[in-house]
Amino acid sequence: MRIRTRTWLRQHPRTRRFLSRTGSLDVDEFTLARGVAAGLFIALTPTVGVQTLLMLGVSMVLRANFPAAFIVSWISNPLTVAPLYYLFYQLGGYLMRFLPVRFESLSGIEAELAVDTYALILGSLAVAVPLALSGYFVFLYVWRRFDLHLPRRVEVPE
Repeated sequence: MRIRTRTWLRQHPRTRRFLSRTGSLDVDEFTLARGVAAGLFIALTPTVGVQTLLMLGVSMVLRANFPAAFIVSWISNPLTVAPLYYLFYQLGGYLMRFLPVRFESLSGIEAELAVDTYALILGSLAVAVPLALSGYFVFLYVWRRFDLHLPRRVEVPE
């Protein structure tokens, strides 16, 4: 995988320079931790189909390691997505009892769809935010606890 990635980056020098400039290929404890947090957050939101693009954008904005985000995002995969979405929906439905959100202007199926969508998003955010923050700090703890050291920046030969 590493060889294919390096070969692809060599064949696409503009992309390589862009990713290097944004810090998305940096390898240090903080960029990796931000990558883990970004990957967890995106994976635990209902964004199937656009997760990779979102992770790339978030990685560039946060200067997070994109490969770390991509690897961690596989917590949401074809086997886990249905149970996760069910959990998000149930949790969101429970949390909606405590929020003053009403869809009175809608009726019928539109109201049901709005309530269900809101419950799914609310539940996913209730799970994604604390787990992303936890992932960031747990990664830093493990990195320091086991004294892991990697090169500051991985250069791809041209």
